[in-house]
Amino acid sequence: MTIYRKSGRPVLRVGAGGGIDGWFDLASFVATSSSNKGPYEELIDAIGKDCYIDIAGWHLFLKDVKVEGQTSLATVLGTKLGEDMMSRGSCDGRDVEDALKKVPIKLGQGKMTVALKDVMPSFCVSDLVDLCEEFAQRNM
Repeated sequence: MTIYRKSGRPVLRVGAGGGIDGWFDLASFVATSSSNKGPYEELIDAIGKDCYIDIAGWHLFLKDVKVEGQTSLATVLGTKLGEDMMSRGSCDGRDVEDALKKVPIKLGQGKMTVALKDVMPSFCVSDLVDLCEEFAQRNM
């Protein structure tokens, strides 16, 4: 038995003996999806999948960083950036970077606080700017 993702990529293969033959993408399998999507859901999803925090080589994707209970950082950031772009009618990379500078990330149980921009690799920041520009082009 093989279960395929929407992209067509197999995520689970069960061999003849009943054992798992391949990787199982459990997070994608059990994640719930809501049919009541907000106006920035596409942007939020892209941010969550493509942008991460890098701490000592560990990559923590923004969809997995929780703020204010169970809300992901990708949701908070995507909503804020989406609202800002819609109110301005455009996307400016400097505004995206300024927004990242204003998001505090607590490290060591709050012993140190750094800006989100400072713990994201430069190419992730650049990718985020590109995602925002593409979102703005499609939605404005």
